[in-house]
Amino acid sequence: MTEGGFPTLAFQGSLRPSQESVVNLAKKRIEAGQRQLHIVAPPGTGKTILGLYLWAHLFRCPAVVLSPNSAIQAQWIDRAELFLPKDTESSFFSMQPKEPRLLTSLTYQSVTMPRRRDEDLDKEAIAHWQESLIEKEQAESWEEAKSWIEDLRIKNEEYFEERLATYRKEAREQKVQGGDMLEMLHTSSRNTFERLRNHGVQLLLLDECHHLMGHWGRVLADAREYLDDPIIIGLTATPPETAGQNKELDGIYQELLGPIDVEIPIPAVVKDGFLAPYQELAYFVRPTAEEMTFIAQAETKLDSLVDELCKKNVAKDEKTKPLNPRLPLEAWVFKVLKERKIWRKEATDWETFEQRSPEFAWAARVFLLQRRKELPQGVPQPQLDGPLMDMNRMEWSVPVLDEYVRNYLRRSASEEHHDLAEEIIARLRIFGIQITETGARACASPVSRVLAYSQNKAQALIPILQKEKEELGERIRAVVVADFEKSSALAAEIEDVMDREAGGAMAAFRTLLSDPKTNELDPILVTGSSLLVDDDLTDQFLEAGRKWLEVMEVQVELNKLKADEFHVIRGSGSDWSPKVYVAMVTEFFQTGLTKCLVGTRGLLGEGWDASRTNVLLDLTTVTTSMSINQLRGRSIRLDTLDEQKLANNWDIVCISPEFARGLDDFSRFIKKHDALYGVTEEGLVERGVGHVHEMFRELTPENLEESIGVINSEMLARIHRREDARKRWKIGEPYEGTPTRVVDLKIAEHAASQGWPPFSNRKELWSDESLALDIAQAILGAMREANLITETFRLQHQLRGKKGVRVFLKNAQPEEMELFAEAMREAMGPLENPKYVIPRQVDQEQPSWFSWLLPSIIKQYVSRRERKLAMLHAVPTIFCESKETVALFERHWQKSVSPGQATYTYHGKGQQLVKEAKKSNQVPFNHVQLSELFT
Repeated sequence: MTEGGFPTLAFQGSLRPSQESVVNLAKKRIEAGQRQLHIVAPPGTGKTILGLYLWAHLFRCPAVVLSPNSAIQAQWIDRAELFLPKDTESSFFSMQPKEPRLLTSLTYQSVTMPRRRDEDLDKEAIAHWQESLIEKEQAESWEEAKSWIEDLRIKNEEYFEERLATYRKEAREQKVQGGDMLEMLHTSSRNTFERLRNHGVQLLLLDECHHLMGHWGRVLADAREYLDDPIIIGLTATPPETAGQNKELDGIYQELLGPIDVEIPIPAVVKDGFLAPYQELAYFVRPTAEEMTFIAQAETKLDSLVDELCKKNVAKDEKTKPLNPRLPLEAWVFKVLKERKIWRKEATDWETFEQRSPEFAWAARVFLLQRRKELPQGVPQPQLDGPLMDMNRMEWSVPVLDEYVRNYLRRSASEEHHDLAEEIIARLRIFGIQITETGARACASPVSRVLAYSQNKAQALIPILQKEKEELGERIRAVVVADFEKSSALAAEIEDVMDREAGGAMAAFRTLLSDPKTNELDPILVTGSSLLVDDDLTDQFLEAGRKWLEVMEVQVELNKLKADEFHVIRGSGSDWSPKVYVAMVTEFFQTGLTKCLVGTRGLLGEGWDASRTNVLLDLTTVTTSMSINQLRGRSIRLDTLDEQKLANNWDIVCISPEFARGLDDFSRFIKKHDALYGVTEEGLVERGVGHVHEMFRELTPENLEESIGVINSEMLARIHRREDARKRWKIGEPYEGTPTRVVDLKIAEHAASQGWPPFSNRKELWSDESLALDIAQAILGAMREANLITETFRLQHQLRGKKGVRVFLKNAQPEEMELFAEAMREAMGPLENPKYVIPRQVDQEQPSWFSWLLPSIIKQYVSRRERKLAMLHAVPTIFCESKETVALFERHWQKSVSPGQATYTYHGKGQQLVKEAKKSNQVPFNHVQLSELFT
């Protein structure tokens, strides 16, 4: 049947409340003339059904769905059949580019295949290079940038050509961006767009639209006009992180999809009962003995590198005399500071020099002091946050070595100096530092890699899965996800300490087979190139596999090949592919033939569904919100066979706090959980590492190492407390549904300085609570006067433990909450080179000579108060833009906290003031952590 040329299609099920709210919003937006809908919803919330419902019930027109892979492409057609009347064939649907139907499901790749272009782009490349130098403040004008590049070409042609190739690529991309993208496509893609236009497509459904921050997005931006401006619906669980990304691509993405119209947070869907509750757990390990030796040796190489560079290259005899004597590093740094000149950039005074190169100006002074050298006359002492010898050597050595390489060795006419520059660059890479033509950048560090892929991480799977099996029995369905099966190549520096399997799915699979208890899970390894089955399971697997292939009408013959404690499964026949065997293995996992899958995030990540998964072990190194939430989405789908399902999501973290890079893996862990919501022991749904364990809010590196045993025991014990964790989610109970930014303060012992606020009308001693609230009031008063916040907000706080205070705003906009939280962090936290500081005074009781004889009730009337400096606090950055905004904050500080004037700290009186305050411990040492609550 048809209605107005469109067949009678209707969803045969019922929409969830969150889906209904999106449909209602879509109706309003479309009625208002909007032609874009940007929808963010977690995995498992029915994005496909939602998109199909909008198509079949609201838009009722020819549509095309684009997806990032064939699995998701097919999923749309499968779900579309839920909209057909009974006994109706799916002739309305197609997955063939050459045969568009009412609903055509294709992949992005099929419509965006480019054709090659080859042009001379040197002029455009040089212009890009100049622009980059100016943007990164390595040159102040086009002429200076041109001179910089030409000088490099003359003196170091090899490096010049290397960098030019990079900018040629950028120029080529820009030419594509500026032209007609459709003309740049392969003939097959252009033909597909032509067929879609001729078919009258009026709706584009862009699934997993976060993939459109690149070539696919550029093509579709142009295709939109070619297809006569169809309505666009973007669907994703993980919107891309655009901050700091390519502005041009961000602009295309925003133009194509518009701002996010609706976002359904994961906690809301869990609380509504449409996703399974979960708890975030972590297990800590130390590196192996071999790995520890490697890290320790790497630690000493930086010191030896600096020592070598500080020596004069003196010849033993005339034959070994260098042609171009090199200025030793120490002497070069002294010379630069004395002359205030790097390459051709000379400053007339120290302030100008420091403003041009603030990082180097600070690091160079620390470098000389570390080597027990006097600073040149007229160069001020640097600000230090602690004892000189306790400082992390990376902080001061990297900026110094960076300038020495880029603006001395590379710019020399000597080949010897160029070779030395390349040697320094190569040796710095082991610490995760890459020197480019515009400065030092973070890169993959062999030390960090050793920690990330430590062999002890695989060993940690055994105690975790033993406990999980003990608790869940036959219900256990565990998924172990790694970055790769085995590494295709290893950096030369780590070949002796790591093998190609370390940290990968293969190492995890072998480890599970090695233990009798975890071997009982009958693990299967499934990747894009391998299908490996536990020996104990092989015959049963082959029998089940042949039946499955027969039912699915797939023409494949299975066979096995013995290897160690497992069999390699191979298939012969044209239908054999990862798509086929992943679907088969997933079915066996669901039914319990195997209770543990080991794979890579490329295959078991986006688009892969297995609702029975109740244990996820994350061995990956991903830290982006998009990738993390995709992984977590694998474990939190509802299980119709287990109504009380609670998923345990595990991170395994390797630490070695005694070394400079020994907490890299822990830092990754923290960054990962900054993007995740979890439920705390208090029953709060919180984003940030505190939801894993309260201790992570304030653990120092030293305490972290000492606490490993306690933390691991606690984490394993939580396996047996699934019911308690499920109750903490308060499923079905009412909630506000709004994220709230919170500031958690752990006040240092001396912070309140044991006295009264410096106002005559204040009768109560300053407490942790009142101090936090007074400073919060000063910040909010200044924000209000500066029009940075609306009048609707309410300041709220909670006491947490003995010395903990949580401060947050209600009824405020997200950006207002963020500004307030960051301002509190700066004002209450340790000084981080603030532009301005402001004093906080305190009134302290000074008893008279006879007051000790009197009762306390009388003593308070005969004692006098003396006002003293308690400490210096940073003026929050949002008030440091001008003298007027500093004065505005100063007024509110004087009203709510203390008398006192804000002082500029970058030179003179202010610089000395900060130095003396640090010596006297009159600066904050409070622990401040920002997190987000879902209430």
